[in-house]
Amino acid sequence: MMNHWKLVAPLAALAAAAVLAGCSTPASPAPDAPQFSFTSLDGKTVAMKDLANKVVIVDFWATWCPPCREEIPHLNELYAELKGQGLEIVGISMDTTGTDDVKDFAREFRIQYPIVMGDEKVAESFGGIMGLPTTFIIDRKGKIAKKYVGLPPAESMARVVRGLVGGASSDTFHD
Repeated sequence: MMNHWKLVAPLAALAAAAVLAGCSTPASPAPDAPQFSFTSLDGKTVAMKDLANKVVIVDFWATWCPPCREEIPHLNELYAELKGQGLEIVGISMDTTGTDDVKDFAREFRIQYPIVMGDEKVAESFGGIMGLPTTFIIDRKGKIAKKYVGLPPAESMARVVRGLVGGASSDTFHD
């Protein structure tokens, strides 16, 4: 039994050292957000280039998605709180049933931020959307600071957004 521990202890120490070494690898720099331009449901042009020097939440969602519905009040609250301080939100609907259904939904849920109709091209430009909602937080320099797949924890997302609006570096939040 003692010989067993003589072999296991060094292997465990080596494995722990390998894990810790992996943890010290620096994060890759935040990628640039893709450029896009759409017409919102209310007829206004929403273009990434026009949102320069703002913190932008880009939220891919759909009317049929329960977690998307749950996220909307949190996004409305953030927008009301921080819009005047440099926050913009763009909701990108991935619905395929047409704009009338999305307009009705936006009215019913009192969505306060611009909504555009998305497509595969914009989804691919963001690296593909694997689930809804998928939410990107983009810093004032146009870098993706944070990505959430699925319902983002409201307080975690709010902390990131408030930090970026307040001038924090996206490197603070980038995975």
